[in-house]
Amino acid sequence: MTTFHELLGTDDSCSIAEIKKKYRQLSVRLHPDKGGSQALMQMLNMAYQQVIKGCGNKLCSDIIFKQEDKNSQNFKNKIIELVKEKEKLQALLEQHKQNVEHAFSAGEKSTQQTLILLQVTNNQLNKQLVLLRHQIEEDGNNNSLSKKANKKYRFIIIFIILAIIITVAGSVWYYQTQHQQRQSFVSTSVPITTQVKNVIATQPTTVEYVDAMNNADKIMIMNTTGLWQQRYYEGTRQPYIAVRSINGSYIVKDCQGTFSYYSNRLHNTTHISANLIFSANDRYFSVYRIPYGNGSSNQQWLESKSLSINSNIFSNKGYKSSALALAAVCSNTVPF
Repeated sequence: MTTFHELLGTDDSCSIAEIKKKYRQLSVRLHPDKGGSQALMQMLNMAYQQVIKGCGNKLCSDIIFKQEDKNSQNFKNKIIELVKEKEKLQALLEQHKQNVEHAFSAGEKSTQQTLILLQVTNNQLNKQLVLLRHQIEEDGNNNSLSKKANKKYRFIIIFIILAIIITVAGSVWYYQTQHQQRQSFVSTSVPITTQVKNVIATQPTTVEYVDAMNNADKIMIMNTTGLWQQRYYEGTRQPYIAVRSINGSYIVKDCQGTFSYYSNRLHNTTHISANLIFSANDRYFSVYRIPYGNGSSNQQWLESKSLSINSNIFSNKGYKSSALALAAVCSNTVPF
């Protein structure tokens, strides 16, 4: 019989290092990848473990048979346990079958009872519906007269509301038209003129108002502000160009090249710029010539985007084209 020492090539005098060395040498030869087999490698591993434990003198056959006995006994025990589990499962299966059969029979009885209850309830509901229909028909006959009366009241209320709306709208329209007329027309009962005293080119001066003749050329009212346009004096074929400010005042240039300031009397002030010389009165304006200073020359209007004259801002937009058109109409000459 072969011992584990003989199988590994060691004895009791070998140290652990020598045992490991022998194991490495044999594992290189017996490994399946090196030409050996898995069974030989298992035998080598078993011999190495027994020798390390100090059991190298034991016979290999004793250890192997004992392990086989243990394995076979374990296998038998597992088979017995599986048989017991099978019997338990069969018993549970039979019990579940019986429970299902009882539940099915009980379910049939309960469904039949439920159907009977539903039929009874349906019959009761049908009877209640018939009673409700009769009540609704009776109520409809009784309320037909009251519905007619309600319609009359509705028509009366709608008529009153429409009358109120029409009255309010008419009042608003009347107020707006009267307010616009007050803004668009200026009273001309007393003509006013100004006489400038102590004219100084660099300072504004105070003025006093006296009566004067209403002999100024009447310009046409323009709706557009900030744009020079060509127009004709009212009642004549004399052309001019003009621009309107936000306050309703005008700068006017005629065929003679004279610039005039038409001041809206609604916005007249007690101070007039020194370079404004009073000329006459129009229906709505006090007219001043601009012989010098700001706004008196073509060059100023061409080079400036806007000019401030007596606290009114006048744009030069459209001035060049309007001046050329005026020159062509007046004398076919270019003004600049």
